[in-house]
Amino acid sequence: MSAGVSRPRLLLHSCCAPCSTVALRRLAEEYAVTVFFYGPNIHPRSEFLLRLEDQRSLCRRLGFELIEGDYRPADWGRAILAYRDSPEGGLRCQACYRQRMLETARQARLRGCDYFGVTLTVSRHKNSKLLCKIGREVAESIGLPYLEVDLKKKDGFNISVDLSRKFGLRRQDYCGCSFSLSEARARRMRSEVAQ
Repeated sequence: MSAGVSRPRLLLHSCCAPCSTVALRRLAEEYAVTVFFYGPNIHPRSEFLLRLEDQRSLCRRLGFELIEGDYRPADWGRAILAYRDSPEGGLRCQACYRQRMLETARQARLRGCDYFGVTLTVSRHKNSKLLCKIGREVAESIGLPYLEVDLKKKDGFNISVDLSRKFGLRRQDYCGCSFSLSEARARRMRSEVAQ
């Protein structure tokens, strides 16, 4: 950007510091980024607090403003209730993404941001096209543009792993919710049995 031209303001949703590493590095070149840590889906509360502390540490270290969303798991429970039995990656996850994007967009509009976005697209376990579709729908309903970016591109996931190691961030083996935690535990058990 040329001198004297201000960068558009972006409120960037994050539910863990490892996913935000690449996003902050890439997006700060063009946007004035504020991180919105919001994870009502994260279970248990102790996990939420660990992720929040890592996010605080990363934002302090890199010099980014952090807004901490309220931890209200009941809000998340209501948002996904109709899809409780949906498999990982299915309608339950879509309702979860939508709920978190809606809150991010609301917060962005309240704060006078130009865009809202998410760090979720860095994960190789997330469908970036689906996330962008939901982002566009939320943008239309809120009246604030969604920043469409697939952070997996240009080796984003592997870079996030390397940066997490460099910054001493704890990487999780599950998305965050109680359903994904149960699936992670089952994977661990299968792995132990196979050994």
